[in-house]
Amino acid sequence: MQIEFGWSLDGTSWADAGSGGASGQVRMGPRGLVALLQTRLALTRPSVDPAVRIAQYASAISAARHEWVHDSFDVDPWATAATMLHWRDAAVAAGARLRPAPGLPARIDALCAIEEVAELSPGAADDLRELVELLESLSADPWPLGIDEIRCQESPETLPGMWPRLLRLLAGAGVDVVTAHDAQSGRPELVLVEADDEWAAAETAARFLAGRDGEPVHVLATEDTVLLDQELRRRGQAAIGVAGASANRTSLQILPLYLSIAIAPVDVQQLGAFLDLRVLDAPETDREPIGLVPSRVRRRFLDALAAEPGTGGPAWEAVLTELAADPEEAAALEIAREISALVTDPISPDQLTPARLRAATSWLGTRLRALGQGDPGLVRAGAHLQTFLEVLDTLGEDHVLRPRELSQIVESAGGRAGSPFARPEATSAWTACTRPAQLRADGGDVLWWGADRQDAQTGVTWDPLEITALEGLGAVLLDPAALAALETDAGLSALLGAGRLIVVRTRTRTEQATAPHSLLAHLAADRAEAGEDVAKVLARHLVDPREALGPEGWSLAGSRREVRVPPPAPPVARPDDLTKQVDPAPHLVPQALSYSQAENLLGCRQKWTYRTGLGIRPASVASVPSGNQMIGTLVHAVVEELVNEGTERGRTGPPSAADIERTLDALLPQLASELLLPGREVELTTMRETSVRSLEEFFTRLADAGLVITSVESRFEEPLTLRLRRGDLEVPFLGFRDVLAEDASGRPTVIDLKWTAAAKKYPELFDAGEALQLASYAWSLHDDSADVGYFLLKQGEFVSANPALDPHGRPTLDIAKAWSMTTEGITEALDAIGEGTVSAQSGQILRDAGQDLGTPRQTAKKTYAAAQESARAEGGIVVDARCDFCDFSLLCGLRGDAS
Repeated sequence: MQIEFGWSLDGTSWADAGSGGASGQVRMGPRGLVALLQTRLALTRPSVDPAVRIAQYASAISAARHEWVHDSFDVDPWATAATMLHWRDAAVAAGARLRPAPGLPARIDALCAIEEVAELSPGAADDLRELVELLESLSADPWPLGIDEIRCQESPETLPGMWPRLLRLLAGAGVDVVTAHDAQSGRPELVLVEADDEWAAAETAARFLAGRDGEPVHVLATEDTVLLDQELRRRGQAAIGVAGASANRTSLQILPLYLSIAIAPVDVQQLGAFLDLRVLDAPETDREPIGLVPSRVRRRFLDALAAEPGTGGPAWEAVLTELAADPEEAAALEIAREISALVTDPISPDQLTPARLRAATSWLGTRLRALGQGDPGLVRAGAHLQTFLEVLDTLGEDHVLRPRELSQIVESAGGRAGSPFARPEATSAWTACTRPAQLRADGGDVLWWGADRQDAQTGVTWDPLEITALEGLGAVLLDPAALAALETDAGLSALLGAGRLIVVRTRTRTEQATAPHSLLAHLAADRAEAGEDVAKVLARHLVDPREALGPEGWSLAGSRREVRVPPPAPPVARPDDLTKQVDPAPHLVPQALSYSQAENLLGCRQKWTYRTGLGIRPASVASVPSGNQMIGTLVHAVVEELVNEGTERGRTGPPSAADIERTLDALLPQLASELLLPGREVELTTMRETSVRSLEEFFTRLADAGLVITSVESRFEEPLTLRLRRGDLEVPFLGFRDVLAEDASGRPTVIDLKWTAAAKKYPELFDAGEALQLASYAWSLHDDSADVGYFLLKQGEFVSANPALDPHGRPTLDIAKAWSMTTEGITEALDAIGEGTVSAQSGQILRDAGQDLGTPRQTAKKTYAAAQESARAEGGIVVDARCDFCDFSLLCGLRGDAS
């Protein structure tokens, strides 16, 4: 076997050997050579994940209790252990024997003390030391290695640590170790193409590769080629398939997401994301992708979260009851119970022990094994979990992890996962590599994709006293500049072997400015005139990608493509009229009506058509309430619970502040659990104080007004006849009245509870006689004497014509007129939809005023206010459908790029 060895050749493909891939000739770097020698000398062993080694080293630090490190270790044990282990491995790789000795610098002394007590699985540095020791023990009677020659790109004596020693031992074992003296000294033609963004750069590089007409080219891809591969596929070319590993791959996010809902407090948004997580493609084209949680459980729990954004409440428990009632759902019930137990009894942050974490992740491991047979992503997720459990096994059973430490362990256990785009496709049109030193150009053309500056690997920095101490312990250390020069010299030598170097790079990447690779500065320096700046030299070789396009087509550095330039076309203007004209749709009628539907029909007919008529809805996970909607749901439930509790206990008079606060705290995990998350303390305190003060005012004012609450969240369903032009339509009108009270004479009063920051909205609607929701609730009572009003929970104020509730002297709401206005608007909207004219009134008001969704809300409110005044003058009504919160603004044309 003949080996070409270079310090920067790890990752080189077998076909890059000097023979072009013939048997017995390979190129490899340090990792590859160590692995080969381990195989030849029977030293291979199962690899140990770096996270497990960090945990082992943390245990050693804890046992050693060295004064230099223990303060940092007490504050941040995992990061301290990881840093110390990195230093330890660097010292061992340099050849140091870490044994205590007098007079050592503090850091070296700490490493030696920890080494004395460490039970540490071997890493790469230990593998290298083991090889050296074994070869030394076999020096008198060498073991046949089956290696004829090792041709080194660098002189062995210039390499760091134990590598000169290892190569001398290999030479003594009969391997011909020689230094290659054929360093390149050419001066390739330099073509530098800089694009404004990566998309333009990818198009230029793809055209160059596609226009070679069979001439060979070498591709040096020092950056991801994801966008370049897309452009190559458009032109019928093979993908280069370079994409870096990352800690942010989907497979490595499953365990962190799972643990985020297993530890208190539970974030319902994270819970929704976990329930909705799909991990496998659909088995058939007409089926859903497969989720970690089966669809039968997923849909029910997501609907429960949409109704009650918390866990353990009535909606959540109803899911378990429904599944338990169906004998065919036994498997789904088991999974639902596992998830419910996980999130309704989460681990307290002060009880993060290995035993609790192992128990919590048991179901996840079972589920990943059941789904992940043969799927690389789920296999990787399973490996992540397994490594995490191995780390827990290394820790003591009484060890309590801090949340930060747990997060660090999970991240370290995952490492980095490969990209799904890292799939190079076979081609004879070019060869590809990812590091300049791996390039074997031999005078040909080289396309360098990326060429952005990269930080040099300089290893651990030791101070002079530490260097002296380590050398006394047997280390051979290189100056950081000399270590960086190993890679620089190898890369520059490889580039100088090219006949022509076409560099395609972008001035910005991921919205950050980039700088040219340092090797370009070396190439430019060789071309600089006396006193000329390197940047000016590069500017002389700079080509604008637009200059490659000429009357004869596209041409760059000998590559040509026929290009058809379409005539310029102006961008499509956004339509002034948002109304959609479609075929008549008399079938689009409601099966049942609620006030929210009525509001949509009055404010935006397209919104009703998309949501109700056509059944287009956002995913359930996107419907989990948050913000004011969530808090409103919570406070509504508090009122209901207090009223029901008062009835059961026979309480007279309004509930006390203590009763309100106790009920609020009891319902928080079920209905607003995200307020219990770290960092939300101020918001939670403000909400609690506001709610308690407001509800005290609510119950007290009702009592002082002589009103007794008779029901809360009372459901109603009344028949409603709509006189459509195509015939009468009878539908049930249904809903829930928030609070129904009555005075001593039995006169009913409907109160609608609102948690809103818009303190003026509901008083203005009431005063203008446009409180349509109140009118619909009063109509459902069929009692002409019924009174109505709002209670603004955030402000603690009533909006009512009853002076005992609201002292502002408001006019009595004309319920008959408001309800007539509602039904006429509904009828008109359904007639227009049935005839194929579907308007978007709220959006149209903005469009007519030259505004859009980017218009500040205060400005938009003034626009709507003007439209409302104009409509009132004509006896009409304008309902603000809140386009800024609408799910369908892209469909109506108010949002998006019309071009």
